[in-house]
Amino acid sequence: MFVIIFLLIAIPLVVAREQSVRAVGTLTCHGVPAQYAELQLVSKKVFGGDAFARDVFTDPSGYFQIAGYIDPSTWSTIDARLYIWHKCYEKPYEQSDPCSNWFEIAVPKLYINEGPLAQKTWDMGEIRLEVPKDGQKLDAC
Repeated sequence: MFVIIFLLIAIPLVVAREQSVRAVGTLTCHGVPAQYAELQLVSKKVFGGDAFARDVFTDPSGYFQIAGYIDPSTWSTIDARLYIWHKCYEKPYEQSDPCSNWFEIAVPKLYINEGPLAQKTWDMGEIRLEVPKDGQKLDAC
């Protein structure tokens, strides 16, 4: 009985820890900065919904930086996903405002940091939005 109680207390204490993630990059559309595209960083959890969600928009040069943090009280590890909403299409004449394309990118485990401030940053470089992405969808509008 003592062993079961010990395991029920010890396992969550080992699993629960502060973690963080940070990503930077530039979004372009047909060689032009993708201004004011929306990005959201989310950590999916098995139980209890998403751990964190941070929203940012690209600046006039298409640059973004986004970071998130999960505290030990959530009893979960980060499974970080970056969602990107944009109005760039494979063919420029396909513009369909007010609809937005969106896709999801999994943050590599290599860039999941221990502690509340990310020491390693995932530099995604330039992401060309006109190139179709796996799983890309068009928002219902």
